[in-house]
Amino acid sequence: MSDEANEIVVSVVIPVHNAAEYISDTLNSVLSQTLKQIEIVVIDDCSTDNTLEIIKDISRQDSRVQIISNVANLGGGGSRNVGLDIAVGKYIIFLDDDDYIESDMLEKMSAYAVETQVDVVVCRCQSFDLNSGVYAPMVESIRVDLLPPKTIFQPEDITTDFFRAFVWWPWDKLFRREAIISHGLRFQEIRTTNDLFFVCAFMLIARNISVLDEVLISHTINRSGSLSATRADSHRCALNALIALQEFMQQKGLLDGRIKDYKNYAVVFLEWHLNTISGPAFSPLFDDVKAFIIELDASNDDFYDDFIAAAHQRIATLSADEYLFSLKDRVLKELEFSQANNARLEQTIDILEQKNNQLEQELAAQQVAQHEEKQNFHDQLTKRDEHHRALQNRYDIQEREMFDQRAKLESLQQHNVNMIGSLSWRLTKPLRLIRRFFK
Repeated sequence: MSDEANEIVVSVVIPVHNAAEYISDTLNSVLSQTLKQIEIVVIDDCSTDNTLEIIKDISRQDSRVQIISNVANLGGGGSRNVGLDIAVGKYIIFLDDDDYIESDMLEKMSAYAVETQVDVVVCRCQSFDLNSGVYAPMVESIRVDLLPPKTIFQPEDITTDFFRAFVWWPWDKLFRREAIISHGLRFQEIRTTNDLFFVCAFMLIARNISVLDEVLISHTINRSGSLSATRADSHRCALNALIALQEFMQQKGLLDGRIKDYKNYAVVFLEWHLNTISGPAFSPLFDDVKAFIIELDASNDDFYDDFIAAAHQRIATLSADEYLFSLKDRVLKELEFSQANNARLEQTIDILEQKNNQLEQELAAQQVAQHEEKQNFHDQLTKRDEHHRALQNRYDIQEREMFDQRAKLESLQQHNVNMIGSLSWRLTKPLRLIRRFFK
């Protein structure tokens, strides 16, 4: 086989930690890809269950699976860096250990990357709720309204609200590996939010970007024990990621041109972070976030809508307790609005059900009328068939009578002919005798 045939097109890097329950499904979805020129680099981050044994068993069946066992726990960011260092594919994708990808994902994304010659291809994704078993589109992962109307575009073509054009996770993005290496980008080695800086920084300096408008990956949510579900244990990581991004932009000379985008994103992201953290970690996190927000030195003119401006005002001026009370008030108002909206929806549903019932009755009446009309037509058709058969019988009888009469007529005519012949013979007998005498 030629070297070209053996060339690795896509490196798939998967950090794993205590994933025994689901890692087989994830790996099987990768190994069943229609694109065969892939390598799967699995970094076991000091699992304490039998994750490593499961991976080893799979790797014995397919040599494309490589296993790296961390000596010390590095977290998701550090483990991805380990995989990045040994990957050899032209393109690279970083999956979570509970992601599930469509069988043609890597083939489609790599072919599209080759066709468009871009540094990164972003596909659409959906969530899979482990509690309810429901799949749902993650529409916020690609904000088409913020993207330029072009198949291939540069970062600077996103003129407004850059940091909300995408979500900064890596598993829906196929990166050109050499572009990562040439810029020296690394994942932050922090417990959570360790992908934000890497992905966002890459997208800021990518040569070009393209979107493949197909849902190709399902991301598991609401899994107990996942890092995203335990962010309270490392609540400052979100701030560390934003600070690293700000410093990177400053170094690259990008901050001045994106400062308004950055301020909007920081407020939106940190308010979401605050609203999803509870327990003892909330108050110290709020104080840190408040200090960071104040340092942004933002005014209302900096924000793209009133909601972001209001969020900034709440964080910058309230205490942690006051913020919680305001959050409670907002939740209650949202609940009241939701209840009122539900009442309106129920009323609308009642009206629609009444109309639907009326339509069902009209439809039933129409079906009865159609049935009766069809029955009447059938009865008329039956009567016409019977009349036709009666006429046919009469015709057949008359035809037979006529045949019989014709036969009788022919017989009588033959009899007459015979009689005439016989009479003629007798009348001419004397003449025949006289003729015979004179001879």
